[in-house]
Amino acid sequence: MKNREHRFPYFAICLLIFLLGPASIARAQNSSVYSYENQLDVNNASFEDVSRLPVSAEVAERIFERIEYQGPFTSIFQLREIPGITQEVLLELKPLIRIEPYTSKSERESRIEQLYFKLDRWTGNEGANQALVDSWIEKALEPVNINDIRYDELLNLQGVSPVDAAAIIAYREQVGNITSLRDLRSAPNLSYFGYRNTRDFVDFGEAETGKREFHGNLLFRSSNTPFFTEEAEANADAAEGQLENSGIYDATNNRHPEYYTRFIGSWGKDIKIGVSSWHALEEPILQYDLGFAKVPRSKFYLGLEGKQVGPLQVRKVYLGNYSLAFGQGVVMENTDFFQPRKSGFGFRKRFLGLAGDNSRTRQYKLTGAAAEFALGDAHLFLFGSFDERDAILNRTPILFNGEEVHPVNQLIVLDQRFLFAPEDSFRVEDNLPWRNSVKELLFGFHASYDVLPATQIGYTYYESVYDRPLRPDVGEIVDPVELRQISQPDNEIFASYGGTYSDAENPLWSDAKSFRRVMGINAQSVIRNLALQAEYAELDRGQGLALFDASGDKNPWAVVGSAYFQYNSLNFLALYRNYQLGFDNPYQRSFSNYRRYKRTLYEDYFYLQDPRYGQLYTNNPQPQMEEGFYVSSRYQVNRQFVLSGEYDNWRRKADDVTQFRLRGTVQYRPIWPIAINLRQKYQGRETLNEQTIEYFENLEFRGDIRFRLSRFSELTLLYLNAVVKFRPRPRLFYPIDPGEELQDANLAGNAAINSEALGAFYTHNFNEWLKVRGYLGYYRGFFWSFEDTQFAVMSSERGAMRYWVSVYSRLSNSLSFRMKFTRDVDAPLTNFQTRNTDNEEIGPGTNSFSNGSLYGTDFIQDQQSSFYLELNYSF
Repeated sequence: MKNREHRFPYFAICLLIFLLGPASIARAQNSSVYSYENQLDVNNASFEDVSRLPVSAEVAERIFERIEYQGPFTSIFQLREIPGITQEVLLELKPLIRIEPYTSKSERESRIEQLYFKLDRWTGNEGANQALVDSWIEKALEPVNINDIRYDELLNLQGVSPVDAAAIIAYREQVGNITSLRDLRSAPNLSYFGYRNTRDFVDFGEAETGKREFHGNLLFRSSNTPFFTEEAEANADAAEGQLENSGIYDATNNRHPEYYTRFIGSWGKDIKIGVSSWHALEEPILQYDLGFAKVPRSKFYLGLEGKQVGPLQVRKVYLGNYSLAFGQGVVMENTDFFQPRKSGFGFRKRFLGLAGDNSRTRQYKLTGAAAEFALGDAHLFLFGSFDERDAILNRTPILFNGEEVHPVNQLIVLDQRFLFAPEDSFRVEDNLPWRNSVKELLFGFHASYDVLPATQIGYTYYESVYDRPLRPDVGEIVDPVELRQISQPDNEIFASYGGTYSDAENPLWSDAKSFRRVMGINAQSVIRNLALQAEYAELDRGQGLALFDASGDKNPWAVVGSAYFQYNSLNFLALYRNYQLGFDNPYQRSFSNYRRYKRTLYEDYFYLQDPRYGQLYTNNPQPQMEEGFYVSSRYQVNRQFVLSGEYDNWRRKADDVTQFRLRGTVQYRPIWPIAINLRQKYQGRETLNEQTIEYFENLEFRGDIRFRLSRFSELTLLYLNAVVKFRPRPRLFYPIDPGEELQDANLAGNAAINSEALGAFYTHNFNEWLKVRGYLGYYRGFFWSFEDTQFAVMSSERGAMRYWVSVYSRLSNSLSFRMKFTRDVDAPLTNFQTRNTDNEEIGPGTNSFSNGSLYGTDFIQDQQSSFYLELNYSF
């Protein structure tokens, strides 16, 4: 039967653009940020609000500093006392400004008022490093004196590069003390972007002594947003009945949405506390039984900071759950989440050092104690942890010291932490759970020395000890029937760490049966506007130090090195990485394009004994073993044009397949309220090799026009067009007649996948307390989008309409609320594969036959609705 393809009405979206576009342009061109109806209360305004007046940045800064240091204005004519405000400028400002009495607020209330829009963005950002977000919130609400802040603390601030941090430290040493924003702006080699970001987290006055207050931030977030594409298909394969029969499914306890609750608090500037709990969508609720009550399993930390014991600085001591990251993330960074191209710059930063852990990390969370010390220019981190890890155990036991033990095959990050893999009935029968199936004792240190204020060398070491042997075996994970048909699974799987060389006992723990040891050196330096960084590490397999030996006879190693330089309008980053195939470090989070086990059997979940074993790839936070060179740059030509681009060329170590990724972006502002963004990506694999099926090319164009309206509202029109080309896939064909011979079938298959999207975003600020955002659009194929505070990825073969609307409200100066509703409606399926009924027509006497139907079918239309809820309270 023919496929009657349903097409959504493009004209509806085009009509929306036609009606809103010209009106929005006219409105944007003929309105100012402030007007007679929307005047600025200048005495109670933040610096960001003042900077939006129609004056230069220098004059705006003088107005704000006049109020900050000399008190509020009592008459609008006092503006004439500000250098740069002429009589003509005053006449222009008069209808835009009103003079109100200064409203006395606590320092914290004032900070919340000034930074509410940034707090809104940070707390709602699901993709950011949680340690970074918590640090930004804490320092934004309790700023650090610019003359006391350290280089490493500056590095962890949003948008502050190593060059910016070094420029501030060098300028402070030169002038003695930085006394104002204007003084800070004078620092040589400090970019304007770095200056704008630094000022949100620092102040210039002396800290109050003897006054200890308790402050905190409480966040609650809940959502039922479904899993994405293949991961969703794999999870859906585990039917409800199978879960019930396996004894791991509680029908009364599985329909809960995802929720995340986090509290960070501080008592004074030295005592820190944090509690968090995360429950994934529809997973069992795991609880602690206290006897008198049951509470959800949570993470907790207690920290002490900024103490001095003689010449020794006790910078941080943390008990409970904590996070660590050093250098380029080659040796240690304990997060469950993978971020592609994590260079450590811009939006790809990591929190360096020690912090309390309130993140959603569960598999690689560190539970124990950690401390940071400093003595002069020397620094030392000590850390120890003992916790349980999720892992797939081998069904075949081994003898270890006369004891029969089921070894660990692979550690795994789980979306839904069921006790057993739902469809692996053999492991259920053998009582081999994957949740908390192995214990890990981890200990280590990081030592560094400051050769110069912004030049440092360091050494990192950690050792993990497990209570089970490590025996990776692909045959214990892949379906045996499928494995017999595959000649070569993949070298990246075969290179997994484990075997008799990992067997060991440990004097610190009598249950120890295996170990993993990683060590590395790192260095960084800033020379004027050039930042150099590198880290080299080895995984100890008892083969001797490699020191870049590529023969494979020594310990496997990994290295990352980068060079970054910046000017006010230009920055450039060059990065090289090389990871040997055997460098299997579960705490490695350094730069790569793809995660570990990409393009292996573990990516194809339908080959595995349980489709959820596909999470070995989909949730793997480790980088793919690759060697490559990456460059990126941003250049602001003038106020109207901004150019940016990145290019990456790398080789996968498992099979020597070459790949590249090229992206360029142009931003053009013909007039201030209008911004046009054009983005083109070109990515490929083995594009010059005509003899391999590894070939693919991906071209993606994404363009949007953004109209800035009054009261900071905006309208954005989006268009996306993409195509993925690959070798024809004969395995995708099917015969119309089930008995058709293979030689008579069409072997051409599919050679490309197209994607297209068209939509509009709209943000309306009723006032500074209430905001509504929304989106309406159509997509077909693969589509990704930033939706308010969520990053969404979706795919539809037939095309789908998608819309969402969110409401954000500041119920008070300390309490905010956000609610979002999303709906996705696929085009209906109106065709039917007759081979599913062996081409047998429906005979007389059936309802379908009486309606004229010859074959049985249903009207199928996939629809999804989801919600997102967020509450945020600061005090």
